[in-house]
Amino acid sequence: MEKTYCKIVLIARMGAGVATPAFCAKRAFEKQGHTVFLFMPKMWPELFDEAGTFDATALSRFFEVQRPDCLMLAEGIGACGLDAAASRGVAVGMLVAARSEAEASVAKSSGAPFDFAITISGRSLRLEEVDGFDGVVGACAPAVDAAYASTPIANLVAFGPGIMCLQDATPARVAFFDELVADGRFGGAVRCFGAGWPERFASDPTFTHIAYSARSSAACVVFGDLDKGVQDADEKVPNDLQGGGGNAPADALLTDEALVLVRADGAKLACVGEGLSPWRAERMDICEKDITEAHEALIAAVADQRSSDAAFESRRLPVDSQGPFLDGSLLAALESVREQLSERGLMAGLPAPRTIVSVLGYVGMGNFGDEYILATVDRRLRELICGCSIVAVGENPLHTLRERGIYSITLQDKRVLDRVLAASSAALVIAGLLFDQGIRWSIGKAELASSMPHTDIAGIAAYVELAYMNDARPVLYGIGAGPLDVADGRSLVRLMGRLGALFLTRDEATAELIRSCRVRNEQVISLANCAFLGSASDTSFVDEWFASEGIDPASRRVVAVSLREYENAPDDFAERVAAAIARVQAAHRDVVFAACILDSSDRALAERIGALLPAQAALRIFDAGERIEPVADFLSRCSAGLSMRYHASLLLGSFCKPCVGLGYLPKVVSLYEDLGQADTLLSMNADTADIIAALESVLAFDAQRAFALTNRVSELRKKSGESEGILLDSIASIAPAKRGEIPEELFLNRVANDIAEKDRLRAQIAQERRSVEEARARCTEMERERDAARGEVEEYAHSYSYRVGSTLLTLPRKLREALSKGAKGPKES
Repeated sequence: MEKTYCKIVLIARMGAGVATPAFCAKRAFEKQGHTVFLFMPKMWPELFDEAGTFDATALSRFFEVQRPDCLMLAEGIGACGLDAAASRGVAVGMLVAARSEAEASVAKSSGAPFDFAITISGRSLRLEEVDGFDGVVGACAPAVDAAYASTPIANLVAFGPGIMCLQDATPARVAFFDELVADGRFGGAVRCFGAGWPERFASDPTFTHIAYSARSSAACVVFGDLDKGVQDADEKVPNDLQGGGGNAPADALLTDEALVLVRADGAKLACVGEGLSPWRAERMDICEKDITEAHEALIAAVADQRSSDAAFESRRLPVDSQGPFLDGSLLAALESVREQLSERGLMAGLPAPRTIVSVLGYVGMGNFGDEYILATVDRRLRELICGCSIVAVGENPLHTLRERGIYSITLQDKRVLDRVLAASSAALVIAGLLFDQGIRWSIGKAELASSMPHTDIAGIAAYVELAYMNDARPVLYGIGAGPLDVADGRSLVRLMGRLGALFLTRDEATAELIRSCRVRNEQVISLANCAFLGSASDTSFVDEWFASEGIDPASRRVVAVSLREYENAPDDFAERVAAAIARVQAAHRDVVFAACILDSSDRALAERIGALLPAQAALRIFDAGERIEPVADFLSRCSAGLSMRYHASLLLGSFCKPCVGLGYLPKVVSLYEDLGQADTLLSMNADTADIIAALESVLAFDAQRAFALTNRVSELRKKSGESEGILLDSIASIAPAKRGEIPEELFLNRVANDIAEKDRLRAQIAQERRSVEEARARCTEMERERDAARGEVEEYAHSYSYRVGSTLLTLPRKLREALSKGAKGPKES
């Protein structure tokens, strides 16, 4: 039977880091070749409200474009607007480790019912009894996943021997550890990852801290009925995190899955007190009802760990287990759910495992050209490579997600970028980013207050270097370059060449510029812009616009006008264009001029030109906002164009529409030469007569000119196809090695490298705090002295002697003023 692979949208908090069941599931799914799109409050805070509820409507465009198989909520997270997924054929489900999580997800969610649930638990969670849930269930027993069992960790010295606890704090539990630490024989660290612990015991439950602690701890303490009236974590009254309002500790981190991972890391499980559920009690290595005996057992465990191991060997790697692993049971549970839902037309899946391609570009800022290239690359790769998904590396991930429907990260989030590139079969750089002064969004050397030349290529070079280290082939796809006048920039281009980057340029001028940086000839191939592989389809937006404007495209010729504000344009530029439009429109009654707004800043210029036209002429305005499909559709239906914008000219050319260009950049000149339309490219200083003559030329568009343009576009499309073929071959050569398990180390990058350094930093922090307190005390004393002095001054001001002195000083002054006035004499009338 042919294997089926799914695209999964996973919504999780990952509160317990690598010990979170959702984290284990993500890694297990990816190892099997499935694609997982992860959304966490830390990475995507805009998609969650204050209560932690996920807004599924924010993924509407993503569901429409990427067509994932399912949306999976984990850790009791709820979601509103689930109809945004259900209406697009996306199955809605849960990944739960406790019944309370399922109840919380159902209670907090709205918009559509749940289709399925996958449970990871040592017992049946009886989800059929959960109000509001009527989906299918796939169950799997808790076990360590194979990837975790073989994952080494770095900075092992950061955690010394000791014990750990995953439960929340209570007075009795805090007292238990205080007594243990007070015993001089203990000599270990106590690390508690639940809620409410005092600073001396509290540890950060995120990222890899639990894994580090588990791999260096002698035991993990599990409290039973040490606190009177507290029952097992799965059966007690839930707190707010679990959807209820009880006062008992939630112990949210104490799950069967977490205990499985802790034990796999070599730590013993030590029960203190009674009252554990049978399925947990049978897993315990140490069971002590008496507190004193429990202390003795833990002291002995730490001592045994110290004495039996050589230096640092207690920071062990995971045990060499042969299974059973979580991977297999999760895959079986997912397949069981998929088979049942496929009968309802859901979770059809794909016959090929995932292929990830990362794409760096100036995206997420609404720049039409870059957004169009990104959307084109995404669509083509999904069409040509089964199971392919791209991850955009840009400026504003939320914009890219909502407007383009593409998962995105930023260049600044280096750890996430590192993981994406580890899974990527290629690392693309798109559009024109290789030039000196211009885009200042990367980590390049840009001094905004300086007039000295600078380069912005450093960020791209860093991306290429990280891709090289992750065995992802860097491909600068359809790249444009120039100028490259800064020495550092040329050196960085040469560095990218030495790292094996492939430069598939959009024109020969760019290729020559890259070769001049001493990049090997075989790495630089002059082809064409990948926009020539783009396409347009009819959209209701354009149909409605034509209807509202009263334009029949079959009987009227529409000329697209794409102009922008430009500081070096003539002062009367708007007047020249308006006069040309008026003259041409008067001569051709079937011609309609329409300003195509590619950027919101273009609208003011279009309206200014429209206001200058006489009553019998008009400049319509076509504005699709952030949407690029209607723009492509509109330009494909036009007969000709008048454009300052490179990508308007590019799209019109790709649709074999003639265009009058107003050029001020070398790339515009190169484009019109490639299209064989150099004679219709004017300078920015062109007068009204020149613009009219060029417009008349493109409106005539005789058969010979049409044939020449069609042939040129066909050649450029063929070159774009060659470029795409080279890219596909590059991806195919790497993809098989990137579809399974993604090798990973767990780096504790937020903890000092060794215990001595941590102690030094703690002492320094304590000293700084003492200095602050001393400074505050001095300030308080000075304020007291100031208030005392102010009181003395006020007392003097109200005293008898002060009033007498003031009077004695006032009388001589008034006498001098009177004598001075008398000396001047009376004023003349």
